[in-house]
Amino acid sequence: MRSGGFPCRYGGCDARFTVSEQGSMPALLAASAERSKHETETHAYTHVKLEEVIKKPSWALRKAATPKA
Repeated sequence: MRSGGFPCRYGGCDARFTVSEQGSMPALLAASAERSKHETETHAYTHVKLEEVIKKPSWALRKAATPKA
């Protein structure tokens, strides 16, 4: 049964990695690192960030604001 925490991103795995202290950035990063370690060691899975997979089309890129004179 699944409960709170970061889920393993490998299909079919029910492992979860909980944040030990809510509101703590170090605890959040530690849980994320545990998940990544599990995925790599158990499943030989490396997560690919979405921005590496999907490149924005040139028309969707935000242009820098030009200062008004």
